[in-house]
Amino acid sequence: MSQGKTAVVPASLGVLGIQRGGGAFMASKAKAAPPRASDEKEDHSLEKFFKENQYFFLPWVCLACVQLAVFQTPCIAAWCDRQGLEPLGAQSVIQMTVFAIMAQYVVHGALAVYHDSLVSQGLKIQDKPYIFRAEEVATRSSVLIMASMTAYALTPMNHGEASLLEIFIGYSILSLLHDAWFYMVHRAAHTQQLYALIHKTHHKWKQPMAFSAYFIRSPSQMLQEHACIIPCMVLLPVPVYSFLLYQYIGAPLSMLEHCGFRVGELTLPVLGLVNLPYFGYLKLEHLMTVLGGGLSLIFGSQTVEDHDYHHLNFHGNYALSFSYLDRIFGTYVEQSQSKSTADEALLKV
Repeated sequence: MSQGKTAVVPASLGVLGIQRGGGAFMASKAKAAPPRASDEKEDHSLEKFFKENQYFFLPWVCLACVQLAVFQTPCIAAWCDRQGLEPLGAQSVIQMTVFAIMAQYVVHGALAVYHDSLVSQGLKIQDKPYIFRAEEVATRSSVLIMASMTAYALTPMNHGEASLLEIFIGYSILSLLHDAWFYMVHRAAHTQQLYALIHKTHHKWKQPMAFSAYFIRSPSQMLQEHACIIPCMVLLPVPVYSFLLYQYIGAPLSMLEHCGFRVGELTLPVLGLVNLPYFGYLKLEHLMTVLGGGLSLIFGSQTVEDHDYHHLNFHGNYALSFSYLDRIFGTYVEQSQSKSTADEALLKV
């Protein structure tokens, strides 16, 4: 997941204050990527994907074996029983998988439908044609989501009753610890020793889109997410409800973070018609803050523009959800800053 993980994907951007104007279509004509003659000949089917990635599931099988071996060890199994920990199970995994896969298509489809209006409003971040045809990205992303979510089926979690406060505390623990872990791993992945090995695949897309959020290699996903989340669920007071909330909110936000548009500036339906003191007109970014438990108000937000800059320049803005670590360690770079400032951030890797 990636992944600021604090937003819900709207079913349609049409209700978020997007208006169609006479000049919208003409504006989009210059932004829409023309179809290439080779597109129709390219095969991005699952069959071809597995032919080219024959060992794609091997890391996930290894992770499953490790979890079985560790959590079935008598002393550890007895400890889990005393703590009331039980494996997440297949049902929850299937539901999370279906939701996440559908979410990326919803985001991509909504952006494609309202692309003209978004461009005419100046919400597109990079001045490059939007990639409408994304079979290659969608294929790898969907398979990766399936494997990533399934890996949690064997993870012991606390299924007991939890109060709203306990759920919030658990959600906050996952958000803050995973963000810190992601920052360290992500920054290390951009070193010369590790970049080509585990992270280069994700940066194939300098202009990210919803599907590119999970366009990564299996070892990279396991290292960035599972190596942190699994120990948190076993060792810390995090209810299963906090984990589910983190996944159901986090996956769509990661896709929005990679969408290439300033979607946070879109006004909310109905609520966005009211001009509130201090907040102004309510926008999607306000909803994202609320769904994140308000933590970004304290630790700063990793915006769509911040991560888009990272994809375009391959450095700076390494955190997942918050900006405080990038600011503390001098790797935070706003998109509007000069190239010299960006080069300074690169030297600090």
